[in-house]
Amino acid sequence: MTHTRKLLLFIALLLAVLSSVVAQDVTTPEAEASETAEPVDATLDNPTTTSEKALSPRLKSVRFIAGLFWASPSGLQRRCAATIITSNTLVTSAVCAKSNYPASKYGQGGWRIVTGAEERYMQTPPNSVQAYVVKNVDIDECSNIAIIQIEGNISFGGSLMPVFISSHPVSQASTMYTFKTSDPSGNSFLGVTQGVTAACDPYLPGYTDSNFMCTQPILGQTVTDDYLGGDPIIGFSTQPDGPLAVLVGITGLYYSTLEDAQHAISNDATAYRFNAIVAAHVTHIATIAGVSAESLVSTGDLG
Repeated sequence: MTHTRKLLLFIALLLAVLSSVVAQDVTTPEAEASETAEPVDATLDNPTTTSEKALSPRLKSVRFIAGLFWASPSGLQRRCAATIITSNTLVTSAVCAKSNYPASKYGQGGWRIVTGAEERYMQTPPNSVQAYVVKNVDIDECSNIAIIQIEGNISFGGSLMPVFISSHPVSQASTMYTFKTSDPSGNSFLGVTQGVTAACDPYLPGYTDSNFMCTQPILGQTVTDDYLGGDPIIGFSTQPDGPLAVLVGITGLYYSTLEDAQHAISNDATAYRFNAIVAAHVTHIATIAGVSAESLVSTGDLG
């Protein structure tokens, strides 16, 4: 088969996959700035309420996204998404998993994980929803990633599956997507591309040394309802016998030169975003999960 024909077949396959990627079994498996630019303040609450809106079909069918909730005497309050890595280990952004703000707003309590139900995207799900107790949260603020351990184990099958982590560097040309769970009734599947280092570095100098991936502004980004991050960024592996959709990053903070945007008061459609690269934390994730690092990764190049 000629190289051209192989390329055309690959493109056709990729186009077919894009229309249904979240339904795939991922286990057989996202302006020049001044030097004073600040990250968006993540100490505010997520204002989006979605329990009365129709859920995006993509988010309804995705297998590896759970919800991170704060449980207090007033009930469950959604904070962010969490991505399932093993039956007892998930990842999200560090700012999502800091307990000081939800404790001050809703009262003393603890974290819970909700999986496999539409309620995982609701701001205030019913108390009857099944939730796993979080027993430990390992927070790395320097790289804005948190590793969550739950009591018990998630039962996989049907609508629940873990996702493999891509072990390959992300090239400038790699195709990536993120799920916007802060507005699960809207456009929930968004393409993201890496920013050029010269454009990103003024916002967060030396960001690559902290294992961040900078992504360019995307059409429709809303700093005011998506500032906490915590959503998975996926890529597509070219490994023939491996997973198709693989985890590349976890969405992080927007960096803006607009004062109101720094406090999530007004939107900045030009803000760059700095996301945690999950591959940089594979060994630590594996240690916490009690598994080998090799069992968590996909070695295929990203398309």
